[in-house]
This record gives sequence, structure tokens and C-alpha cells, in this order.
Amino acid sequence: MAKERLLEIRNLRTSFFTHVGEVKAVDDVSIYIDRGETLGIVGESGSGKSVAMLSTMGLLSENGRVVSGEILFSGRNLAQLGEREMESVRGSEIGMIFQDPMTSLNPVFTIGGQITETLVKHRKLPKTEAKRRALEILASVMIPSPDRRINQYPHEFSGGMRQRVMIAIAICCDPDLLIADEPTTALDVTIQAQILELMKELKSRLGTSIILITHDLGVVAGMCDRVNVMYAGRIAESGTVRDIFRRPRHPYTLGLLKSVPNPNRMQKERLVPIKGHPPDLLKPPAGCAFAARCTYAMKICVNARPPVFDVAEGHQSACFLNHPDAPSVSM
Repeated sequence: MAKERLLEIRNLRTSFFTHVGEVKAVDDVSIYIDRGETLGIVGESGSGKSVAMLSTMGLLSENGRVVSGEILFSGRNLAQLGEREMESVRGSEIGMIFQDPMTSLNPVFTIGGQITETLVKHRKLPKTEAKRRALEILASVMIPSPDRRINQYPHEFSGGMRQRVMIAIAICCDPDLLIADEPTTALDVTIQAQILELMKELKSRLGTSIILITHDLGVVAGMCDRVNVMYAGRIAESGTVRDIFRRPRHPYTLGLLKSVPNPNRMQKERLVPIKGHPPDLLKPPAGCAFAARCTYAMKICVNARPPVFDVAEGHQSACFLNHPDAPSVSM
């Protein structure tokens, strides 16, 4: 049975216009997710993962702008909607869990007030009904004693509990899509596991599609169906979790895999860091953005931007090593 496409981003370009020039944060990126799917977006800090999703939500800072491209969601191009129209989408049809719950939650309003505000605005519920629904949602994300906790403020919650509250706010209107931006950052391992298990359970129960932004490949392996690997504002490689972890076809993906421990390997292996630094997006390179750090770089990599090659069904890589005439290398 054919899958139903929920979100499709086509050739998105997002820039930030500063006093020193244009920062091309997202450069010709295409991403899609189907209903009921979990998509991982991975890459180093500054690779454009969060900016691509903030562009989708219409939450860019004042100096940020979607320069070109389409963001198709449920038959609408979100890139063309005004702020009032986007307000009806955010929270209602697309929910987002932000990186830092302490700075994302309003410290002067109670937890209950922040949940009920969303329900009153998007679901038009009376306040008494909104509070009842808020109590149900807090219980569903495993907040203990929700009838007491609902009247407390963010500073009275631990980091893990604040992240659960962020999830509660994001799912309170049963959105079709949930975007989770580094949802386990700064949490200890036990709490990380609980948060991820909670997201799995919510996906199973509500049928929500999830886009998971992270730099943690272990989280991707346990949570996602497909993966997009981003580098310097571009998609370097995309495919299923199996493709990316077992048959990487881009040197950057291989570098990410070699720089983290693999608990499934019988023999101990030395971790290999990726040398160098990402390019300056004020002056992005003419060729492959990864060329300066790539062990396999060729002359063409410096001078020309690689096209996207189909290396298998549903598996794409933007690397000249996948060209039929490229020298054979073992990755």
C-alpha cells in the first residue's frame, strides 16, 4: 500500500542577513516524511538541521528569511502563508519540542496555564474543559500527581520533567507531525531513555509522524525509519537506517559513524575524529562543502558541487565517488 506523504520540503534555501553578509544556513535542501514515519536529521552543530525545521514552522529570527523553495504540508505551501495562518498550523497540526525546555517554557506562568492556553486557542475549549484535558495529557506523559503539578511553575520541575511538559504542550492538540529538536540534550542517560520511550509510545498511540533532530547516532538507530545526514546547510546522504549504518556512501556519514563507539562490534576500535572545521557559510565553497576535510577528495570536488546520486532504492548520496567513472574506494 502506498504511503501518504505528510510533509515535503522542496529545494529550500534559508538565509540570515547580517551586517557582514548573507549566511546561507540551508542551501537547496529537500526532505520528506510520510504519515506514521519517524525521520532522523543528523549532523554537526551548524549544519542547518534546526534552521530547516524552524523555516517549516515559520519561527525564524527577524534577520532570517526563506529565500526560495516550497514547504508542502497537507496540500498547503507553508512558505507562502502569513503569520496569522501559520499560527493556526503551529501547535495544532505541527507540534515542536525545543532544545532547552527551561528557556522555552515561560517562567512566570504555571505549567497548566501554558497547556490550557494552547487548547483554548486551537481547540476552542472552555477553560474548565481545557484544564481537564491538560490533566489527562500530563498523566499521559507520566508526570506524577498531575492535579498538584498543574499549578506549579517550570522552576519547580527537574530537567526531565520539564522536557515531559514540553512534550505535553506539543501533543495536546494531537498534531499530525511532531518535530523534536535535540529532545534529550543535557539529560542523563536514564532520563534520555525514558523520554525516547515516551515518544515511541505516543507515536504508536496517536499515529503521529516524528522528525527527530539530533547529533546522537545511537538515538537515530533506536528511533528512526529513515535518516537525512546534513552538512553545511546541505543534504549529504539520505536513506533508511539500515542503509546509513551498514552501507554509508558519503565520506561525511562514514566519518560520523567512525567517531562514535559501536557497542555491537566484538573488537575494540579506536575512534577516529573528523579533522578540520565546517566551512564558513558566509562564503560557502564552490564545490563540495566537505572537500577540505575529506580523505577521498578529488580535484572535481573542490571545483564543482556534486549532484545527488541514487545509489540504491531510496538511498541517495551527494558525492562524486558515486559517479560511474569515479575511482573505486572502500568506505
